[in-house]
Amino acid sequence: MTDILIAGAGPVGLALALALQRRGIAVQVLEKREGLSTASRASTFHPPTLEALDELGVFAALRPGGVQVDRILWRRVDSGAVATLDLGILAEESRFPFRWHREQHYLTPALLAALPANSVRFDAGVAALTQDDGGVTVTCEDGSSHRARYLIGCDGSSGAVRGLAGIAAETNDYAHRVLRLLTPLDLRAHVPALDGLGYLYDAEGSCSLLRMPEVWRVILRMPPDMTDLDALSDVYARAQLGRFLPQVAEMPITGRDVYGVRKAMAVTYRAGRVLLAGDAAHLTNTRGGMNMNAGVHDAMTLAATLRRVLDGHGDALLDAWAAARLRTVREALLPRTDARVAADPAGEVARMAALAPDQARAWAREASMLDIAKAGAP
Repeated sequence: MTDILIAGAGPVGLALALALQRRGIAVQVLEKREGLSTASRASTFHPPTLEALDELGVFAALRPGGVQVDRILWRRVDSGAVATLDLGILAEESRFPFRWHREQHYLTPALLAALPANSVRFDAGVAALTQDDGGVTVTCEDGSSHRARYLIGCDGSSGAVRGLAGIAAETNDYAHRVLRLLTPLDLRAHVPALDGLGYLYDAEGSCSLLRMPEVWRVILRMPPDMTDLDALSDVYARAQLGRFLPQVAEMPITGRDVYGVRKAMAVTYRAGRVLLAGDAAHLTNTRGGMNMNAGVHDAMTLAATLRRVLDGHGDALLDAWAAARLRTVREALLPRTDARVAADPAGEVARMAALAPDQARAWAREASMLDIAKAGAP
């Protein structure tokens, strides 16, 4: 019997496995896919997440291939009004006072490489589980059986563990969907004061600009009644670029896709010897790039808690961890992302420009998740 089984070899599951392994805890990761996912998903890393990756010993090697974002821009495209915020104001609170942009599929191989050989079993999706006073027994789709003292579900919002553990979730689809365009054009040359993250507004809507290592992402919210096919058309894309970026409306577009946005929250993060972390426990709107970061924070705080539990301090610590992480999602994570979606586009630039220095620091601290990253740590 191993100490901990983890379902899911995404960034949260692998970060948790490495954090546990660094603490001398035996871990086995079960992954339903035949290899690591290469899907284009999360790409924003906030300061406390960078601190976690540095603690795990993987950030130094990854950092040169990413994009460091030191400043955020808000701009009205109709009036020219501008607000900026320098994330360097967080230098006294973090060794990494910036955002870092890179696709998460570069992170997972680095985490896997740092783990001992055979830590991850692929093609081994969880099919069934049973619990008793001594541990959890998991049966996988490949027919293998595994037993551990605890099982952690890091297998995503559609993973099996949450349902098999009998944990319900509160879910809701946002009314809007998002069109994402990719362009190799360096938008810094065309949008004054743009660093690596910008929000462009007119009186009725907004457009987000994210610099990635090789391309820029242009994120546009679609009308609720628009079909995916219409949104993916060049006619619609060029019209929106003409609206928010008229100076480069004919920019090259090397990729485009549409995705829906959901929010979800498990009603508890613990059912006996089964716990949840990452997307299995929570989903948020993509605005602000917080969900994957929150999952890594789940992993780091849970690893520290499990070390104390395995050392004999009592598994009531797991109840405290689960309650604290759930409270963080309910009272901070979801409200913050919802507020960003609901922000009045006509007034957002003026609101940010009017922030006093202490208010700007408080905003940056919340946007960077520094105030909630360690919630639940023992």
